[in-house]
Amino acid sequence: MHAHTAEYPEHEGYDLFERAIVERDGHAWAVIYTRYRRLLLAWAQRFSRRLALNERADDLADQAFARAWAALTPEHFSRFPTLASLLAYLRSCVSSTVIDIARTRSAREQSLDTLEMSCEATPEQIVVGELERGEIWQIAGAATRSMQEQAVLVESFVYDQPPRSIHARHPELFPDVGSVYRAKRNLLERLQHNQSLQGLHLL
Repeated sequence: MHAHTAEYPEHEGYDLFERAIVERDGHAWAVIYTRYRRLLLAWAQRFSRRLALNERADDLADQAFARAWAALTPEHFSRFPTLASLLAYLRSCVSSTVIDIARTRSAREQSLDTLEMSCEATPEQIVVGELERGEIWQIAGAATRSMQEQAVLVESFVYDQPPRSIHARHPELFPDVGSVYRAKRNLLERLQHNQSLQGLHLL
């Protein structure tokens, strides 16, 4: 664990997250924000450099923290047995935030008409292909209903990771490889029936 987090006992950090998430304690969230902000900033700087993204690290960190605050509900807390697993989730929120912004920017720089899909493409191929467009990526992100689906969206469609690798990278979210397949299938089916996508005449 990073040096500046080691100054606090692990059980204290875990209890702090428990109060914030399970009890929806606003003060606990404020303490988390202050205590782990430097970690978020470091991750934001690292991920943005990888993608050559010229965004303020503090803005990225704040957006990632807001994403975590919205996603971490009391029902989800049992999936995080350690402080390390909670911090790993914060890190994934930073990564997802940076990727979302990078994809949106890339989409603005490219014509939306350059993507050509074969008329014989399967529904899954169409969904995956259209995710290359920034507007569609935002819709897909909003369509996720769980942390599992958020992880699948990023790992599968951004990093092109197979289900077995996704399971290995996120054991706190997926108890087995089959759960990765189920999350991916459910997300794809929902995207195929998404009214926002249908309104764009894509599916």
